[in-house]
Amino acid sequence: MWHGRRVIVAGGTAGFGLVLGRHLARHGARVLIVGRSGDGVRKALEICERDGPVPHPVRAIPADLAQPGEGNRVAGEALRVLGGIDDLFFCVGRSGRAAILRTDRAELQAYVDANLMTAVEITRAVAEDIASSRGHIVYMGSLAGKLVTSFMGPYAVAKSALAAYADAVRLELEATGGHVLLVSS
Repeated sequence: MWHGRRVIVAGGTAGFGLVLGRHLARHGARVLIVGRSGDGVRKALEICERDGPVPHPVRAIPADLAQPGEGNRVAGEALRVLGGIDDLFFCVGRSGRAAILRTDRAELQAYVDANLMTAVEITRAVAEDIASSRGHIVYMGSLAGKLVTSFMGPYAVAKSALAAYADAVRLELEATGGHVLLVSS
């Protein structure tokens, strides 16, 4: 199923994103891993290389998707090195424990920026290509976005916002051939 697919894995230098990128590469996808730091990108590539040969070498790019212009730059790099974009897996986010009534505006904004705003520019940059290839955008959400628990308020607010964003993107993209999924774990 993934053979030859051109895939961006944002947040692909550690955790689930790295596991996913490695899995897709082993199954024939052409993968571009995105991570915030050059060191993280280098370490992720070393891990991928240790896995042994894959049909297509994993590519990677450092980019802080919270910064304006970076989502567009990543999409451009994917077009250059992969020849197109079929799928986006968005595994970027920030978790943490905090009481909502003790969270000031700036800290809440930091949660929203890390969990939602990082998705906006890259989604807009890749949506048309993904729809054209009848591809997928998969956002990694959280059960915290659906079920709020004590001391998870800021994270829950941000993941709820991502869930709403994913639904809005799905409604617009499905009309043009693309597929959108929110995975809440």
